[in-house]
Amino acid sequence: MKALDPHTEADPVAVLLHVLIFFGVAVGHAPHLVRDGSRHGTNEFAVIVGSSGKARKGTAEARTKETFLLADSEFMAERVKGGLSSGEGLIYQVRDPVETFDPREGSWSISDPGETDKRLLTIEPEFGGVLKILEREGNTLSAILRMAWDGSKLSPMTKGSRIEATSSHVGMIGHITKDELLHRFSSTEAANGFGNRVIWVYARRSKLLPEGGDFRDQAFFGEKFKSVLEWAKTIGEIKQSESFRKLWAQVYPTLTAGGQGLAGLLTNRQEAHALRLSMIYALLDRSDTLDVQHLKAALAITDYTQESVEWIFGRKTGDPTTDKILGYLKTGEKTQTEINQLFERNKTSKEIERAMKNLVDTGRVTSRCEKTTGRPRILWTLS
Repeated sequence: MKALDPHTEADPVAVLLHVLIFFGVAVGHAPHLVRDGSRHGTNEFAVIVGSSGKARKGTAEARTKETFLLADSEFMAERVKGGLSSGEGLIYQVRDPVETFDPREGSWSISDPGETDKRLLTIEPEFGGVLKILEREGNTLSAILRMAWDGSKLSPMTKGSRIEATSSHVGMIGHITKDELLHRFSSTEAANGFGNRVIWVYARRSKLLPEGGDFRDQAFFGEKFKSVLEWAKTIGEIKQSESFRKLWAQVYPTLTAGGQGLAGLLTNRQEAHALRLSMIYALLDRSDTLDVQHLKAALAITDYTQESVEWIFGRKTGDPTTDKILGYLKTGEKTQTEINQLFERNKTSKEIERAMKNLVDTGRVTSRCEKTTGRPRILWTLS
C-alpha cells in the first residue's frame, strides 16, 4: 500500500480491500479455521461505496488486477468474472460433475465434467444492478450468495435442477454510490443476513494526480504475491497463538455486541469478518498461526466498516415505516395526529404504534403532553 499510494488517486482503503479479497479467493478453499462448529475460509464479500467517477473505485480495482495478473494469471483469466444475475448462474460457475444414467446401457456416465477450479471472484462495478436483481420475487441469488459466503453446499431449490456445488470458494467485490445504495438496498436484505456478510467501506479520491502515477513495481510485487500464494495454498487448518487468544477474548464482547437500527443489522457479523481477515493477514505474513498483529490489522478494517456503515445509513432502522417517521421528525416537533396523517391511511394504526414503540424503546424519540381545552395533545421530537 505504501509503495503504491503516491502513484494513485485511489483510496488506500479501497485498494487494501481489493488486495485482501483478491488474495483470499485466489488462495483457495484449503486454509480455514473452525469456530463453534462453523468453518471459516478466506473468502470475503466487500462493497466499496463512493461518488460516481470521483471515488476512484475502478482505479483501486485496476491497480489490484495489474499485480495479480502477474501473481496468478490463470486465476485472473478464468476465475474472475462479473454479471451476477441468478443463484443458478453462480452455482454453474463452481458446479460439481453431473452424472446421468443410461437405462439402455444400465450404467452411469459423466454428462458434465463440472468446474475443477472452485475459486470464483465476482466483481460487480454496478452493484446497484445486483441489488435490483435481489428485489425480484423468486430470485435465488441472495440465498445462494449467503450460502457461498458460508462455504455451504450450493444447491438451488428448483424443480428439475441437477446442478450443485461443494467445496466452492466464492468472493465478491461491488462498487456503488451512496445514493443508489440507499435507494436500492432493502430492509429484507439487511434482515435476512446478506447485508452483514458484506464488508461495507466508504471510499473517496485520496489525492489529485493530473498526470497519473508512475508506479513501476508491479513485477516485484507480482512475484512476491505469487510466492506467497503458492505457499498459502498448501496450508490447511490455521492455528492460533496464545497472545491471539487473549486479545480475541478481550475484543469478542465488543465484536458481538451488535447495535441499533440498520447499521446494527449490517455489522452484527463483525467477529466472523475479523477472523477471516486475520487469516488473510496471517497468510500474507507467511504464517499458519494467527497472532496479535494479524488481529489488530483485521480490527482496523472492522472499525472502519462500522464508521462507514454509520456514515452511509445514518440513523436508519431498516423499517420503512419507522424510517419515514424519523425523517419527518427531522423537520421539527410533530403531533401524533400529524404523524398518523403522514401515511395518508396507507398504514394501520397498529403499524404506526409499533413503529413509535420501536423509536421510544431505542431512545430515538421523546414525547410530551400539551394541555388543550379537550384531550391532551401528544407531541414527538427526536432525542
